[in-house]
Amino acid sequence: MPSSLPLLVLAEPGQPDGHTLLALARRQGVLLDAALATAGQGAPAAALPLALPPGSTPSFILLAHGQACLPALRAVQADPRCRAALLLSPDGDARLERPLPFPALVACHRPDARQPRLTLAASLAAAWQARLYVLQGRDALAELAPLLAALARLAAQLPLGDC
Repeated sequence: MPSSLPLLVLAEPGQPDGHTLLALARRQGVLLDAALATAGQGAPAAALPLALPPGSTPSFILLAHGQACLPALRAVQADPRCRAALLLSPDGDARLERPLPFPALVACHRPDARQPRLTLAASLAAAWQARLYVLQGRDALAELAPLLAALARLAAQLPLGDC
């Protein structure tokens, strides 16, 4: 079931998590802007959400992964159009983070040599007061799709200003 809110996707298509988020957004059929989906190809992630002029776009859900999560969150935290966030394998220092003003889901892979440690994702989720979900299998796309749908329903139910 497609999300009723557009998705702002900050993902590197060449990375597995970035590919997963882009595929997830394509399935929803509500990409906010295809140019925003290539944050890692020359444009700083923090500048992309700020490039959205006030009033030019509807409310949206942020999807980001890895190192793009923190700059993206900093750019949209004060933007009332950001209604929720799905953050895949975020990277950063949880000691510097504060609760988010909107619902968020932090998803991460089960610990292995190629993925960030679970403790980092759990620490960031706690700092943001976000729900933590540990991906169980190899098909992250299949696991994330219903989670995004639930997050989108929650975001759509919140009155503006109550995020």
